[in-house]
Amino acid sequence: MRNVIKFSENAEKNLIPAWKDYVTHYRVENFSKKGTFDVSCSLEDKEALVNKAIESEVCKLANLDCSFVDKAVYSTNPQYQWATFAVVNKLIDIVTPAIVKEDFMNVAEVTNIGYGDTAEFDIKSADLFKVVKNGNSRRHVEVQKQFTGTKTLVPENHTITTEVDLYRVLAGKESLADYAMKVILSIESEIAIDVMAAVKTSFDTLTTNFKENAYSETAFKKLAQRVQAANGGARVVAIGTELGLGTILPTNDYMKMGIGEEYTKMGYLPVFKNVPLVAISQKINWDSEDYDFALDDGYIYFVSPQTRKLVQIVFEGDTLAITGDQFGNSNLTQKSSLHKRWAVGLITNSKYGIMKTTVS
Repeated sequence: MRNVIKFSENAEKNLIPAWKDYVTHYRVENFSKKGTFDVSCSLEDKEALVNKAIESEVCKLANLDCSFVDKAVYSTNPQYQWATFAVVNKLIDIVTPAIVKEDFMNVAEVTNIGYGDTAEFDIKSADLFKVVKNGNSRRHVEVQKQFTGTKTLVPENHTITTEVDLYRVLAGKESLADYAMKVILSIESEIAIDVMAAVKTSFDTLTTNFKENAYSETAFKKLAQRVQAANGGARVVAIGTELGLGTILPTNDYMKMGIGEEYTKMGYLPVFKNVPLVAISQKINWDSEDYDFALDDGYIYFVSPQTRKLVQIVFEGDTLAITGDQFGNSNLTQKSSLHKRWAVGLITNSKYGIMKTTVS
């Protein structure tokens, strides 16, 4: 049985709600996400309150009386350091699945499983039954199956290794709230790349009627209609980066005259030929030398969000922290690695389409 960290009653009442409110406020203020939060307090003040609540919970979990000695003393206690990462990891795990689900609600579903488990997904045909004209003397026609198989996803370990500066820790200049938020954003960014790569690489496997090698108004509308019809009439949206969606325009110059202000404001049209255009945030490839984009601007994805999502995201277990020797490096720093297990896979019975476009 794995050891699950449980917050105190005080943390459940104060820390967790304050943390969730801080995360929502942070995402709305810095990334223009939608959400409701307490407007009576600034983001900076909330960060200070969350840090104070974290420190209080860490001391309780470490079973230490932190009121008598200075932070410079108890912060080097191995038990205190363990408790610090235990609390931070728990906070990360509380909000990460919900954030990922919200960011990819049009294309992905999120599942949480325990350590050692495997996620299984039953794939049933989403096609309607074919109705066949039949003679009076025939009892049966072509058999049509509903259940078509099962697919599995096995999460893999992903690691973030950071280095903590002793002086900044002792001086109280390292914000645990900001640190946890940065870990969440890093995980979300990596999953975004995994999700869109899973869909993009399926282009070559799609049948002719569900992919287009170049943009045209007719091809755009035809692909949208086909995906909608194949999904039983479910509404279709076109998803892409802002640059990619910016190429979806009328080819007739006269038709372009009335869209200038709206297009200039957003960088793309909100709706084209009765198909909503939904932008996904571009990400950076952190392995590149000069901040290259991670998502391909030259692909537009046609999906029906109400049907089964295209991509499955599976998180396994809790975040695990492994720290190095207590400031054993000559420059008085300490390495810490956060391990999070997840898997991303294209597993769906929904029909979808992909169109290539040219971004100049």
